[in-house]
Amino acid sequence: MPAAALAVTVTTGASAAPVWTGDFETGDLSQWTTSLNGERISVVTSPVLQGTRAGQIQLTNDAVWPNNGIKRVELNHKPAAGRTAEGDDTYFAWSFYLPEALAADPPTQIGYWESDQTYNQVMSFEVVGQKISFATRKPANKVHWEAASAVTPGVWHRIAMHIKWSTNASQGSVDVWFDGEQVVTGGQAQTLADGNAHFTQIGLLRNPAEFTDSPIIVLDDAVEGDTLEDVRPALPSSGEGGAGGAGGGGTGGNESAGGAGGAGGATSSSGAGAGGGAASGSVTSTSAGATSGAGATGTGAGTGGSDEGADEEGDDGGCSCRAAGSPAAPAPLAVAGLVVALAFARRRDRR
Repeated sequence: MPAAALAVTVTTGASAAPVWTGDFETGDLSQWTTSLNGERISVVTSPVLQGTRAGQIQLTNDAVWPNNGIKRVELNHKPAAGRTAEGDDTYFAWSFYLPEALAADPPTQIGYWESDQTYNQVMSFEVVGQKISFATRKPANKVHWEAASAVTPGVWHRIAMHIKWSTNASQGSVDVWFDGEQVVTGGQAQTLADGNAHFTQIGLLRNPAEFTDSPIIVLDDAVEGDTLEDVRPALPSSGEGGAGGAGGGGTGGNESAGGAGGAGGATSSSGAGAGGGAASGSVTSTSAGATSGAGATGTGAGTGGSDEGADEEGDDGGCSCRAAGSPAAPAPLAVAGLVVALAFARRRDRR
C-alpha cells in the first residue's frame, strides 16, 4: 500500500469515536438529557462493565407516572439537533445487566425510541422472563426479532442499533445487534413518526398493572455514534460473565418530567414523576442534571399509540407488543488492515 494511502487509513481508524457517551463515569446522571422517577436511579460501583461506575434502575409498584398509572423508571437521551432528521443515520448502543430474570408477567420494556412533542413510539425492546423481542410500530406493529432464553441473569448483554430515519416505510430501516451478533438486517419500517426530533429512553417500563416484584437493571457504556465502529456492538471479553450481584440504590437523582415512552395497553400519560425507595448496596453520588416539564396526552394500545404533545418535556402513550419473528444471519465487521485494527484497539484502551 502506498505510504500516503496508509496514512489516510490510520487517521480514519483512529478518529472514530462516539458523539455522545452515557457511562456514568461522571458519578451522576449529568450525561443524560433527563430522567423519569429519577430518585430510583443510582450510580453504583458494582457490577460494572467498563470503567468504575454504572447506573442502576429499580422499578417498584409505586413508581407511577401520574396521568395513567404506567410504572416506569428511565433515562432519556436526546441526540443533538438534526441528528434524527429525514434520511439521517443514527448508531446507538448500550449494555445492561439483570441480577434476576424479569417477570414473565407483566412484560417490561427496557428501551425504545419515540418522537418529541408528539410522543409516538416508533420501536422498542421488550423482555418477558428471559425472552427478548424487538418491534417497530409504524406503519403497523411488527416484531422483527425475538429470542427465548437470550437474556441471561447475572451476565452483561449489549444491544446496538443502526437506524435509517424516514417517515417513508420503504426508506426507513433498522439493523440490530445483540451481544455482537446481527439479529435484524435492514428491517423496513417508518422510523420517523413525523418531522419532530426523536429520542431514546432506556430503563424499566410496565403497563399500569399491579406487581409485587422490584426488578433491577444495571446500565453501562451507552453510546451514540456515526458508525457501527463508534458504538462497539460486541461486549468486551471481560464483560461476558458480569460482576457479582447488583449494586445499591442510594438516594437517587433529582427528578424531572422528561419526554418518555409508553407501555402496552397504555392510553395516555403526562405529568411529573413520583417518589419512591431504592435498593441498598455500593453507591456513589447521583444527580439528574435534567429539566422539568408538563405532560402530554395520547393514546396507544397494542400497536403503538399516537400522542399529541402539550409541552416540550411532555410524556407519551406508546405500546408494548409481542409477535413472532426470526433472527437474521450474523454480519461480521470488516477490518481494513492490521494498522487500522491496532489503531482502533489503542483508542479503546485509552477510554
